Amino acid sequence: MKKKNPILIGGIIICFLLFLLISQLLFTDKIIAIDTSVYNWLNYYLINDVLTNIMKGITWGSHPIFLIILLFALALLVKDKKKVIAIYVNLFGIVFLNQTFKLILKRLRPLSINLITETGYSFPSGHAMVSLSLYGFLTYLFLQQQKKKSTKIMTLIISSCLIFLISFSRIYLGVHYFSDVLAGLLFSTFYLYLFIKAYNNFKWKKNWIKLMNSFKYAFEGIRSSFKSERNMKIHVTVLSFVLLFGILLKISLLEWIACIFCFALVIGGELFNTALETTVNLITEEKNEKAKKAKDIAAGAVLVFALASSIIGILIFLPKFIALLK
Repeated sequence: MKKKNPILIGGIIICFLLFLLISQLLFTDKIIAIDTSVYNWLNYYLINDVLTNIMKGITWGSHPIFLIILLFALALLVKDKKKVIAIYVNLFGIVFLNQTFKLILKRLRPLSINLITETGYSFPSGHAMVSLSLYGFLTYLFLQQQKKKSTKIMTLIISSCLIFLISFSRIYLGVHYFSDVLAGLLFSTFYLYLFIKAYNNFKWKKNWIKLMNSFKYAFEGIRSSFKSERNMKIHVTVLSFVLLFGILLKISLLEWIACIFCFALVIGGELFNTALETTVNLITEEKNEKAKKAKDIAAGAVLVFALASSIIGILIFLPKFIALLK
């Protein structure tokens, strides 16, 4: 059993604490002054047409289109499917966290240089987070198969340079501040360490079978409820119309999140209600006040979820329908 390295763990904790510190000081004069200084230095000393074209190519190393192609290639080339699954989970996890941080902090992108056009919020840098997390994990998997020390060192150098250049390109091209990139790298270091620990400790065969069975049973439960419960069919029909109108009316990301949350509440509540009714019927088929009370309370909970979801739906869609009529 490998001994824990206190220096490594301490460094990982420091990375996370520094990320939190930058997030806390994000809109203060200190961070703005540092970002402005780095920005001005790049603009004065480095930016030129040749380097700009190089950076535009390098930044594609973490572009969504390139990542999709890379994931597809890995799925075809890598024989060990547990590694493929881990690579996919690694990427989706870091992307989800990046988008969550961006929606919480809502820092706008720089306006001074912008050698390429990007949308969305700025902090933390998605390219920096993805490049370190994904390429760092791929490097780790590759090093596990290598025995030559020289090969390991060369792989680490190439991987580190790639991650640095992708991250640097985001500052150079003017779509991220220095603090965006630094914070992205700090958090991704923390994330990658935890992910590798989880990957190594996961008992793949046993847990994978359990995981797949749990999904199988869950989908069977949903299908069974849909077939037997009239209300479930109504909820799914309403959900379909909401999805249709949401696409046609181009509702915002936050409105989609609210709708998805409402879907989960209503469908989940109906599933729970069905499960409780089935359990009560299994215990007793005779008329029983306590059994009736349990069923009524569960049905009442679903009604509360449905009413609340209806109100949220009206608040989202009614103004848009009124605007269309006008």
